[in-house]
Amino acid sequence: MTSRGTASGLRRRRPAWLLLVSLVLLAGCGLPLPEGVRSAGQVPAEQPEPGGIQVLPPGPQEDDTAVELVEGFLRAQSSPGEAHAVARQFLAPGTTWDDRGLVLVYRASSPTVVPDPARPGQVLTRLETVARISDDGSYRLERRTLAEPYTVGLTPQGELRLTSVPQGLRLSPADRELSLRPYQVQFLGRSVTGEPTARLVPDRVFLPVTIDPAQAVVEALLRGPSEPLRGAADSAVPPGTTLLSPVRVEADVVTVDLSRQVAGLDVRARQRLSAQLVWTLQPAYTGLRLLVEGQRLEVEGADEVQGVADWPGYKPADVASDAPLLYLQERTIRNLDGAIERSEVTRSGMLAVDEAAASPLRGALGVLTRRAGGPDEVRTGLRAGPFSSPLLTLPGLGSLSWGSGDHGLWVLQRGAAPGIWLVPGPDAPAGARPTMVPVERPAEVDGPLTDLRVSRDGARIALVFGTGKDRRLHVGRIEPGPAGLRVVGIVAVAPTLADVTAVAWESGTSLAVLATDPNTAGLLPVSVAVDGSSSAPVQRGGLSGIPVSLAAAPGRPLTVATVSDGVSRLFRDNGTVFRLQQEGGMPFYPG
Repeated sequence: MTSRGTASGLRRRRPAWLLLVSLVLLAGCGLPLPEGVRSAGQVPAEQPEPGGIQVLPPGPQEDDTAVELVEGFLRAQSSPGEAHAVARQFLAPGTTWDDRGLVLVYRASSPTVVPDPARPGQVLTRLETVARISDDGSYRLERRTLAEPYTVGLTPQGELRLTSVPQGLRLSPADRELSLRPYQVQFLGRSVTGEPTARLVPDRVFLPVTIDPAQAVVEALLRGPSEPLRGAADSAVPPGTTLLSPVRVEADVVTVDLSRQVAGLDVRARQRLSAQLVWTLQPAYTGLRLLVEGQRLEVEGADEVQGVADWPGYKPADVASDAPLLYLQERTIRNLDGAIERSEVTRSGMLAVDEAAASPLRGALGVLTRRAGGPDEVRTGLRAGPFSSPLLTLPGLGSLSWGSGDHGLWVLQRGAAPGIWLVPGPDAPAGARPTMVPVERPAEVDGPLTDLRVSRDGARIALVFGTGKDRRLHVGRIEPGPAGLRVVGIVAVAPTLADVTAVAWESGTSLAVLATDPNTAGLLPVSVAVDGSSSAPVQRGGLSGIPVSLAAAPGRPLTVATVSDGVSRLFRDNGTVFRLQQEGGMPFYPG
């Protein structure tokens, strides 16, 4: 091989490098790339071929220049096999590169790679980042221009190789789909006082496809909640707990052998740990065998092989398969799916209702009445009544949401100084009063708070900031503290969606919003991952009129209310088309 003393040299004909190999990849989550990004650009992603055949990126070529080495190194990071073995071929012996920590996702068309005119042997790259994935697996949108240096030098064999590179991975969105996949790891919700509950909260994390899935999620569970959930969720895993041996899978039963710290857990904590593991591993695996130092851990209420049937009370936040779709018609609550209890809010001519929310617990309702010329009134009660006197009486109230139900009723007060109130439910202690919830609003958020919805697990809150076309979707977490609950960690999750008109929780890790998508015209429903890692318009036919509100829940059909010629109508998604149901508006599922 010809040696070179500079970063460039005479170019020879490059040998053919397309090497087809069989590569078994885990199925992805099926979500589209964020912002409609495609993988064309100076550093193209490797593309999977039909039938599991994949084209590997090339290793270094004999006549590569310094710039071509850096381009090849970036391109080769799309192949995660054997600890990024292809990418490591570009490194000189002794060059340190940690591929297991930070991942920066960049716009595929953005990379520029040029020699540094001031420093021979150094190459500069410029990337437009779109997101970062931290070492805890959490995904966060991040728009910035990243300039980084690489250095090159000769090996003892006279080969030009990289002697210094940035740590972590640099991946295009398409490369990210090849290298990492999202999982849901279950943690424990927290009460108002901060105690762990039996309410499971899913943590959406991205983990390498090269690690066995069962091993990957168990390791993630032992690490604890990722940064976006830290403080809002808890874990039954004792500090210092480790895996004593690799996770084993036999006939869909997962065996997990943990260190001695787990043996000191009390009955309730063992049950909580078991529930976290079982619900994290399902539906891919049917059972869990839990060991401590090689011996079975006795867990009261469970057999040696545990399954979700052992822990039904810990099922992640959901609604019943027959949960009613309630809506408003002529200022009265109606049920789209059947009859409803007769009370002052379900019978015409009694208590007028202009907005409502249903709790997932004990059939409680929160109702808002707007009085002409007076302040708004919020009441709570059971569906069958009776309803209390107004618990909160202020102008500009709205966005009623129960979330998990056990915190109370969340209410937004709009206006020049927006605030969030927590109103006691009908089973609260006598004399309980509404309290304000502090919000740690980040400096980069623009405009007033105009809408909110709390997730059914009670750990997250969706927030809409701005007015008119500038309304944007954000997500924060709900943390208990000495003074009560507070909203912190607010981040934008769909900055390209404009005019966010309504929001609902599809699941613990996804939202449905009415918004204007940059690739479509007009308001329409959009499904958004809680971390902003994906956004997909729900493009169904059948809607007529202007969409104004929507309802979503796990396993229940998306329902949209539209207005046309002053008449509000409900349309329900059947998976193929939105079908007209009847006149009415403001639909809502429990939560």
